[in-house]
Amino acid sequence: METKSPPSERGTCVLCDRSLGAEPGRRNGPSIGFCPGCAGDLGIVPVENLLHLGPEQYDRLPFGFITVDLDGNIMGFNAFETAYSGLREDAVVGRNFFGDIAPCTSVREFEGRFRDMIESGGEAVARFRYVFRFAGGERLVQVSMTFIASESRGIIIVRDLDAA
Repeated sequence: METKSPPSERGTCVLCDRSLGAEPGRRNGPSIGFCPGCAGDLGIVPVENLLHLGPEQYDRLPFGFITVDLDGNIMGFNAFETAYSGLREDAVVGRNFFGDIAPCTSVREFEGRFRDMIESGGEAVARFRYVFRFAGGERLVQVSMTFIASESRGIIIVRDLDAA
């Protein structure tokens, strides 16, 4: 199932679309993060705005967290994603996520959604299940992909459903 929606004025959870409860007017750019319900389920602290976290905080997230530019080139790659994929951050930053790092995502169902979000010109979130194909086998994941037009970047969150 796919959900696409712009982040609300009050901020939107990238995992479930619930309001983050941020006060209108206190926003500095798009406010996207994890609501208390999702954060509690994952054993993490709710985050109102993912854009305000630093690399050390990204590394503590219990799922893959990848940031990409408009071309799909990797800007950031957290520790969970390194352990999950077996690829080091320094080996992937600057390379294209869809073409070089995860070529199985260079399909309409994945990269196409990202391109559609860019073409829409606004903030958008797409959530869907996907099967990653690794040398050791296939893994079912939940992808939450967010495009932030004002930042000219995307965030790709990958949660392993096989491990859950």
